[in-house]
Amino acid sequence: MRSSLVRTVALACALALGAGCSREVAELDASFLLPPLSTAEPRAALALDCDDLPNLSPEEAARPPLSPPRLEKSTPRGKPPAWNAVADVTLPDPVADKVDAIDEAYFRRTGKHVTVTSGTRDAARQAKAMYKMLRVGGDPLRLYRNKEAAREITQAYEKARAARKEPDDVVAAMYEVLKSQIARGVYISAHLRAGAVDVRSRDMSSSDKKAFVAAVNDAKGVTLLEESAPPHWHLQVD
Repeated sequence: MRSSLVRTVALACALALGAGCSREVAELDASFLLPPLSTAEPRAALALDCDDLPNLSPEEAARPPLSPPRLEKSTPRGKPPAWNAVADVTLPDPVADKVDAIDEAYFRRTGKHVTVTSGTRDAARQAKAMYKMLRVGGDPLRLYRNKEAAREITQAYEKARAARKEPDDVVAAMYEVLKSQIARGVYISAHLRAGAVDVRSRDMSSSDKKAFVAAVNDAKGVTLLEESAPPHWHLQVD
């Protein structure tokens, strides 16, 4: 059981309990890597899911499939942000600007900067991360609230693996399912929507957390969820 504190920043704070991840994917053996590169519409309801997928290495992220580029610039921008981020975080500029404002307000209160651990994912990156999670023993059915969507993707993985397809082809099969789901307005992860941001909270004291909530309130237009497995804040920027 995990406890989630849901705060709709513009309106009110409410406490909600829900079932969480029984195993933290971040703690799984994530040493598996894909083979090395050769040298040659209607908006669905917001789903704030526990979504602790393994980070991708640059080599993994560069392998096919690749989603078409977004028509918006993404971080890193010209000037590096004051806040910290793990290597593969991508945020659209309007979202990064909001994180800038939150970080500045948090720094004024604490003298510390936030660490962003996850941002926006396209369908290709989601497929690669879910593939990697499945290869190290993770279970999408325990990770995601939308069990049917998770089952569809897992079945695509299992079918392709049973057919002895190459890793890239397994990921491609999962990617096709994700694209089909998104076309139907189904987003298995909030991180498939522009505006999703995860911020590390395990290194925050009680007073730091209060300062962070106040900083998010100052920014406005942000929905905040505190997750406990593993400890992090999930922000959805409107």
